Amino acid sequence: MLSRKSVSGISSPSDRKHIILFSIVTFFFWASLYLYVPILPVYAQSTGASLTVVGTIIAAYAIPQMLFRIPIGILFDAINRRKFLIAGGIVMNCVGALGLGLAPSTSLLFFARIVTGIGAATWVTFAIYFAAYYPVEDARRAIGVINFVQGMALVITTYCGGIIAETSGYHYTFFGAALLGIVALISLLATREPSIQPIKQDSQRSFILVAAQPLLLVVSFMGILSQFANWSGLFGFIPVYGAQIGASSADLGTITMLSLAASAIAALFVVPLVKRCGNSFTILLGAILMGGAISIIPLIHQVGLLEGTMVIYGLGRGILITILMSLSIQAVAPQQRATAMGIYQAIYAVGMFLGPFVSGSIADGFGIATVFYLSAFFCLVIAGMAYFPIILKQ
Repeated sequence: MLSRKSVSGISSPSDRKHIILFSIVTFFFWASLYLYVPILPVYAQSTGASLTVVGTIIAAYAIPQMLFRIPIGILFDAINRRKFLIAGGIVMNCVGALGLGLAPSTSLLFFARIVTGIGAATWVTFAIYFAAYYPVEDARRAIGVINFVQGMALVITTYCGGIIAETSGYHYTFFGAALLGIVALISLLATREPSIQPIKQDSQRSFILVAAQPLLLVVSFMGILSQFANWSGLFGFIPVYGAQIGASSADLGTITMLSLAASAIAALFVVPLVKRCGNSFTILLGAILMGGAISIIPLIHQVGLLEGTMVIYGLGRGILITILMSLSIQAVAPQQRATAMGIYQAIYAVGMFLGPFVSGSIADGFGIATVFYLSAFFCLVIAGMAYFPIILKQ
């Protein structure tokens, strides 16, 4: 396998220019995936779907990510030109968004959601591509920056998506997402790939060495639990619960926006928090904030209180996403980071799938509150795992 070591830093004006350009690409990539997310569960219900079917449709997004993120990460490490992988992901976002907007049945909604999942699977390339513009020692900083850009994209577009659905109808939200993907594709053409130095390695041996890293495996399991809570909650049944207590489509956009805004802000403070308090405390804090907020949602019956709770939820979510992502590549060589990131994201995609898939059946059988209590329990498990020796010694 061909791997690479970045030889570029952030010192030159050219690097700064392309950091900005690729940040724009990242913004519109995620905008094309999330403009419709606040209303997708309710939209699926409007087609006659039960909560179980709603959960299945949402879970479909994770299937390609479980299957393709590792191969994409390995391919990224093995080739000299990677821009086409990113372009392909953006095209899938556009096609999937159009499919969701035009789908006449729940089965076609399911397949269109799979297409958007194929696009999202290429996210593994974004983080490493972006980090290559920075010196190797600044990888954590680069991940914090790109997570902030991602977070701001989600903040703005989920808020706007709710308003578009409220004023113009559900379908225009999906069509708008496709247009945002086209903007991302055009912006990508203006970027250059960061300078790299190929390094030859045995592909099978390299993959096994990376996949067997104890830190990566522990962090990936924590990622499964956090994504279960994330996709059964914020991107799953919190919008459904919000609609049950009287939230409009615009309110659902606001609820999601507030949570994602808090996540984006929290991502910027993870590096100084780790330097001051350590990795274990940072994970503990994120898990307690996220789990505590989820656990009280069934007690809330006012939209305003739900919005406030989601800010706390978002702070914890932002901390967890950033610290776990940075730890996933900490124990591997720079030229193996895409493979490690692919493994991490493919494994945590199990939580993205199981969260909404299992929670839909739980909500139908035992009530939606049970979904939130289960997610809160998983956050407590993450909090306990934060003090595993492999985490403490980092």
